[in-house]
Amino acid sequence: MYSLHIILIVIFFFSLTLNYLSFISKKTALQLVNDMGIGYNLGNTYNCCNIIEKKNLKDEEIKLLGTILPTKNIIKEIRKNGFKTIRFQILYNNYFIHKNGTINSKLIYKIKKLINMISKLDMYLIFSIKHTNQFWDSEGNNAKDKYINIWKQVANELINYDYHLIFESIYEMGYLTYLDKMYNYYEDKEYYLSQIFINIIRDSGGLNIERLLIIPMLTTDFELNYFTFDYFEYKIPKDPYNKLAISIYYYFPCEDYNQLNNLAPIKDLYDNFGYSEMLFPVMKWGSSMNYRNIISNFNYMKLNFTDKGFPIIIGEAGFLNDYIKKNNSIELFLYTLFSMSSENGGILPCLWDIPKLSSNYKNFYFNKENSEWSNDIYQKIINIISKGKFIKSKDYYYQTNLETEENSNFGTYTIYASKKRILKIFINVRFNIHIDNYFVMTVYSADKSANDLEFNFKEKDGKRRYDGTSIFTIDGSKIELYFYAQAIALFEEKYMIINNITVQYEEEYLYFDYKSYKSDILKEINS
Repeated sequence: MYSLHIILIVIFFFSLTLNYLSFISKKTALQLVNDMGIGYNLGNTYNCCNIIEKKNLKDEEIKLLGTILPTKNIIKEIRKNGFKTIRFQILYNNYFIHKNGTINSKLIYKIKKLINMISKLDMYLIFSIKHTNQFWDSEGNNAKDKYINIWKQVANELINYDYHLIFESIYEMGYLTYLDKMYNYYEDKEYYLSQIFINIIRDSGGLNIERLLIIPMLTTDFELNYFTFDYFEYKIPKDPYNKLAISIYYYFPCEDYNQLNNLAPIKDLYDNFGYSEMLFPVMKWGSSMNYRNIISNFNYMKLNFTDKGFPIIIGEAGFLNDYIKKNNSIELFLYTLFSMSSENGGILPCLWDIPKLSSNYKNFYFNKENSEWSNDIYQKIINIISKGKFIKSKDYYYQTNLETEENSNFGTYTIYASKKRILKIFINVRFNIHIDNYFVMTVYSADKSANDLEFNFKEKDGKRRYDGTSIFTIDGSKIELYFYAQAIALFEEKYMIINNITVQYEEEYLYFDYKSYKSDILKEINS
């Protein structure tokens, strides 16, 4: 009889162990992210920064940024529309946290309620801390202690939730742009806090031991990380369980891109609370330059992270403003970014739904209040990609020794040849007014040592074609051209228009046929 009791006790604890292990995903970080599908942000639900500073912020006031509090029906609608992951972030200020760093018990209750709603639908939840500048600047030396206290509480309160719950250490840190100061921010805050975060979660034990953890890049700006990654020799913190993902944003156009290039006048939008948002609109997305850029970015993610076992979480993805509506630009960008993420593997994009800050700011994707999409094509895109039936970009590569650029950047047409040798450069030009006696165009390239080479042309140097355009040719078979080819019209467009620039390389290379790819996407989403 005694032996039977022992056996029953052993079986009982063994079953408990099995149940415990079932809660811990034995999948790698990459496998987990591949299972997370497409992500959806709940928006600035608990992120009322820069709007109001009150000690007793209530639910009604949380909606100031245009979002609403998540309900069971809202979560169901998000899941039904093809999203398998929800990203939820909190700004720990005002009534959310006490001066000593203790989180408000009401907030803890709301967090658990949300996790329960999501877990019942077999969805993943990314739970994050939002920056903020105010948090770090106002707290000074106490910021680190408060940060530690926050994550210790979160880790202990949520310790029993399984691998569907994912922690993100922090995002939008507000890095200084001055290079002489940025290094200190990196060393003292970003890398240091990420390691502290990992240590806290792993040391808390339980189901936190093998939970997927997300740490941010140096800045949310994707393009800026090209520089910061190399300059600071970005260090990935140590995790004894090797379950880390890297967080980044992917917007078009990025803020720096607009500000540097002044593509359009700044427009101030004011909401009902006097909050101003400066927008720098650009007109369209879908050029060869855009596609080269996005392919380059995915290669960057693959080389530096996913190939090394670190998946990428694109915590926010979308457009910064609602002015880019020409030529199916929003649809093309969303389809391309989300499908390439799924195609490459180990990359999870989370759609940032833009809250309606004012009557002028109407571009949103999915209206959580009435479960309606602002555009049926947006819904179709998410549906196609969530089911894995999207057009694969890898099917649009082929070998060639020609490359053409038809889109100008402020009147300049440029092809970046890298280290490939250019045999010939062809420029197609249409003249509206004949000006034979003056230089009408300059073409630049570089020699093998990367020294700039300049070629000036008059109209008579071109060869007239049947369609009325002229072809200008540079033969590089003897002078050796490398790196790039750039054509600049010296007169305004009323005199002449450069239609395109084409280069012929010495050897064939793998070319991405973005025109056919884009055309097939448009056929699919508009059918």
